[in-house]
Amino acid sequence: YHCNTCQDFDLCQDCFNKDPKTNRGACTHELQAIAVDPDAAKERSGLSEQDRQQRQRNLLLHIQLIEHASRCQSNSCSSTNCAKMKNYLKHARICRVKVQGGCRICKRIWTLLRIHAQKCKDNKCPIPQCNAIREKMRQLQKQQQAMDDRRRLEMNRHMRFSTTGG
Repeated sequence: YHCNTCQDFDLCQDCFNKDPKTNRGACTHELQAIAVDPDAAKERSGLSEQDRQQRQRNLLLHIQLIEHASRCQSNSCSSTNCAKMKNYLKHARICRVKVQGGCRICKRIWTLLRIHAQKCKDNKCPIPQCNAIREKMRQLQKQQQAMDDRRRLEMNRHMRFSTTGG
């Protein structure tokens, strides 16, 4: 749903169905339903639903593998890809190019580590950099919350002055 009066205001179907007035802020205008074409989303991503599900499955398997390889102490593990993932993790530790320099291996490993860290609740997680990544995400979330609070305060101050005429 979209407001044609307010700049950049949209509300998803679920939120609108729960309560169309929720999270509206100062917007009191009528919202227009926006037609969502499921094929348009496919065209944008270039993936069919089956391709998307396969990609998701592969991602989960790689995360399971990175979790296994991080915990595995065996030099002759029965997992065929354990040694390979251990080498990738070692590469991510010692690579001088890193993600910022364009190393594709580091980029893929750090993406998997970040996805793991987003879901991980273990305070003593053995996955490399998990706690550091989670702490960085907490800091970014606090910064975002502080920016949102400042923006909200400024909007409230602006609304007070515009309604009082001063």
